[in-house]
Amino acid sequence: MKKNFIIGSILVLSILIFVFNAKAQILEYDLGISAGDIFFSKSVLISGQTVRIYAAVRNHGTRDVTGSALFYAGPNLIGESQIVSVRAGGYSDEVFVDWVVPEGSFNIRVDIKGQFPKDENSANDSALTALFYPEKDADGDGIIDKNDNCINVSNPDQGDVDGDGIGDVCDADDDNDGLPDSDETNIGTNPVDPDSDDDGILDGQDNCPLTANPNQTDRDRDGKGDACDSTDNNVISPPADRDSDGIPDSRDNCKTIANASQTDTDQDGLGDVCDGDDDNDGIKDAEENQRGTNPMVADSDSDGISDGEEVNSGTDPKNSDTDRDGTVDGDDGAPLNQDTTSGENSIASVAENELAEQEELLEDKNFKNIFVEVARINWNTFIFKIKGGSEVSNLNYVWDLGDGTKATGSEVKHSYKKSGTYLVFLEARDGAGETKRIATTVRVDFFNPQNPYLSLPLGLFFGLTVLWGTRKWLKRKEKLNEI
Repeated sequence: MKKNFIIGSILVLSILIFVFNAKAQILEYDLGISAGDIFFSKSVLISGQTVRIYAAVRNHGTRDVTGSALFYAGPNLIGESQIVSVRAGGYSDEVFVDWVVPEGSFNIRVDIKGQFPKDENSANDSALTALFYPEKDADGDGIIDKNDNCINVSNPDQGDVDGDGIGDVCDADDDNDGLPDSDETNIGTNPVDPDSDDDGILDGQDNCPLTANPNQTDRDRDGKGDACDSTDNNVISPPADRDSDGIPDSRDNCKTIANASQTDTDQDGLGDVCDGDDDNDGIKDAEENQRGTNPMVADSDSDGISDGEEVNSGTDPKNSDTDRDGTVDGDDGAPLNQDTTSGENSIASVAENELAEQEELLEDKNFKNIFVEVARINWNTFIFKIKGGSEVSNLNYVWDLGDGTKATGSEVKHSYKKSGTYLVFLEARDGAGETKRIATTVRVDFFNPQNPYLSLPLGLFFGLTVLWGTRKWLKRKEKLNEI
């Protein structure tokens, strides 16, 4: 009886000691940062533009802590943030630096420094983002090059009267009627109306572009329609040949530039010598020469996509496999992405996309300065709370807590049943049809001393080990007594 009491006491004491030690591992001073807490002030990063980089520094400890952050682009220091004081219990505060986006890919690293009192956990003092690929805007008009219909001439309105994919400010033939704008200005036709006299004949093919004559009658065959010909139409004279190339203007596909061969590569009715886009791929010949593509072949890299479509979509018109994944761009469902990510990286990508959508709504006065504050209660329980200005109380809130649970209200307490990283969405609605969506992440670690599914089995194992050792010791002692 006495032996069993001793063994039972030792077992209970072992479990209590283990649980006490597990709780004691909760740190007092623990300021941390994660990659998901690093974001930009603009959803689209353009080389040469100034952006603000934010980082949410979170206090995982039980005591208030101060500190600052160092921001790096690769190995290069961008700058140091202001010093912030962060409230204990899972609260966070945002720090930032301003930076000019470089050309080429980059990632951002944030290191926490100067923690006071001294930090007790250095494992979460640094975070590194995935690579970012900034866009280019050569003419600085706010339209990225892959979407700009005039890459080298500023035209923020993207005006394109003839809808040919070339902006008016760099299109020599705005109405695409076969007559250059300069010629139309000289003869008096409208450079932005392909049929100035509304007779159904394009100005470039009309023998009377300022006088309606749908039948195009030209009895003296001088290239000038009877409706606007002041000479004697009954006198048969040699047909007009303005460029003296031996081809009458009435049949000449380039009336003002000699081209006896009448070569027309893209068969659009305009001879190559006066056609600004010989292969009809949507890119002017001069631009193709600059880019290094073939102005006489619509698909320079033979990948099944025309050069113009590749430029607009962002793929390389000189490389049939832009992302080098072994599939030509024309057969590749994602020609700009070599592979996809999964797991926590995909969650981070979704969160970044959600942050990009949030930027578009920041100008709405109903949602300005609204953000989510997250506080950890224990290893798997969190409080999600709305923070912001006076307008917060006038909105309705719907939460998606990432594990299939939905909730409403400005403050929600939730316990997760499993470990893992959860992407939490908040929808703030103003009742007038406007909605702001905010994303944040929380992580439930399985290897946490507060996790009963870990601490109790380990405590029991430890107790049983002590019990086994004690019984073995008692048996050995009995044998010694018998001797």
